[in-house]
Amino acid sequence: MVDKLKDTFITNWIRKITKNTKTYKLGKLFSRLYFRKSTKSFKIWLNFLFQQLIEAAQKRRLVVWANIYTPSEFLYSLNLIPIYPELISGVIASLGWGDYFIEEAESKLYSTDLCSFYRVAAGLILKDWFPSPDLVISSSQLCDGSTKFFNNISKYYNCKHYLIDAPYYSDQKAETYLARQIKDMNKQIYLDNGKDPDQNKIKETFHYSNLTRDYIIKINQLRERVPSPLSGWEAMAYILYMFFSSLGSKKGLEFYRTLYQEVEEKSRKVEKNRNNEEKRLLWLHQIRPYYPNEILKNIQDHKGVISFEEVSYLYWSPLDDRAPWKSLSRKIISNFGAGPIERRINQIDDLINKYKIDGVIHFSQRGCRQSCGGAFIIKDYLKKRKIPMLILDGDGADSRNYSKGQTRTRVEAFLEMLS
Repeated sequence: MVDKLKDTFITNWIRKITKNTKTYKLGKLFSRLYFRKSTKSFKIWLNFLFQQLIEAAQKRRLVVWANIYTPSEFLYSLNLIPIYPELISGVIASLGWGDYFIEEAESKLYSTDLCSFYRVAAGLILKDWFPSPDLVISSSQLCDGSTKFFNNISKYYNCKHYLIDAPYYSDQKAETYLARQIKDMNKQIYLDNGKDPDQNKIKETFHYSNLTRDYIIKINQLRERVPSPLSGWEAMAYILYMFFSSLGSKKGLEFYRTLYQEVEEKSRKVEKNRNNEEKRLLWLHQIRPYYPNEILKNIQDHKGVISFEEVSYLYWSPLDDRAPWKSLSRKIISNFGAGPIERRINQIDDLINKYKIDGVIHFSQRGCRQSCGGAFIIKDYLKKRKIPMLILDGDGADSRNYSKGQTRTRVEAFLEMLS
């Protein structure tokens, strides 16, 4: 009884802290001091993250919760404050707090089969330590679990859930179907809030997105060099956060412009040092483990480097503000991870050639069935190309599913085989 009262007191106390904008302002200030020696791009990301949380707590504009495959340009064009629970869960896991929230969710009957990123988010919600949404927007693309998760969230917070129903195929019919959805959704959100659509905001958002897109292309081109000027392990951390959440914003453009300058400078410095890059690896799947682990060390100890990761491939054409809804629908259905597996295989083939890949690691995150289901098909294809591939089972946010010894043995055996 005493323990229960104590836990309730602590929970309520932390809830007040997390709902207070001063908390995030102090966090922003502390992070600047703590990470003062970090790269400029990392500092921009930190500022972006804390600013999102500050604005969400202030509620001066509508707060929207969205999944990572809802184009951020659509949200910024509506002048919303976007919060991505999957991305926040990754940050929480990297701080070593993921398991606490996962266990909270599981104690309330959330299944262990549910993606661990959603279990972290569910734990945060149950503790009420998250800025609450005014509306929810999600895409059905790639992740089946996200559709149900975000629908439940809308019921929990008693707000509207707008679902972008992404077609399986990427033809003209699918584009028209999807464009109509996005157009209707845009109109309805404005009507619900008594405002007129802002065409200038769409133009501004698409302008920032296209400029950012150009820098992403330049960065990816620099990464073709040997040795690699940017590790895929780093690219799947704070850079991935910006890839999903900042496109269409002025801060996103600033981040990628700065990152490009850093990668370009590093590419000149590392040109002379080729000794620590005997094995160039391609990392498949959108994520990596974010809790403390030794996978990167295992790779580096055997002179390996993650030269590229498929999630960073830029697959969409420039956005056109003259036909905004068709343009956004084209971006959604262009995703190489959706639709027939041949689309993903063709993309992997291109990345192997472009980045001079020696071996492939497919991180099979528990709960991500859409990606893991195709792993053995991809492996069979790569076998014909004589490209070794390791299917590494694991979990991105739940450290309880990480076995240090077993993972090290599998990674080391794979890298030794490449030798």
